[in-house]
Amino acid sequence: MISIANLIKKDVTFMFNKIMVATDGSEVSENAAKIGIEIARLSRGTVTILYVVDILRLAHLPGYANFPGLASQLLDLMHKEEAETTERIEELARAAGVSCNSMKGEGNPSDELLRISQEAGMDLLVIGKVGRSGLDKILMGSVAEKVVRHSKIPVLLVPGTGQ
Repeated sequence: MISIANLIKKDVTFMFNKIMVATDGSEVSENAAKIGIEIARLSRGTVTILYVVDILRLAHLPGYANFPGLASQLLDLMHKEEAETTERIEELARAAGVSCNSMKGEGNPSDELLRISQEAGMDLLVIGKVGRSGLDKILMGSVAEKVVRHSKIPVLLVPGTGQ
């Protein structure tokens, strides 16, 4: 197996200075974050963590409209998960000595990842191959697949274990 360090020479200015790491709190996206942080460390770049709160998921819940306050409670939980996930990855970046910031989006994850990564002028987008739900992949299509197909910047797709 080729290591990332062997691919990046220290005396060469590397083209990936601004690296965006997409996360959804899954183990696969955390592994992707570790790889994105390592690329940033080796290339002396920066990492931007992006978590997209998929507010469209709320509309797919059965009985969603029948329970007053349920939407705001679920949205609060999603924002709490976003904050915890982002903090975990920021800690990994700090431990690696990599400059890091975070952003969040709301809406369709693939659309937001594509829009925000391009608007922010990223050089590389790092994303896990499978996120939270296999059912989402069947019903709505893979977020990673949509991003890879439509991104105008390079995408590093990190597979999960056993893939």
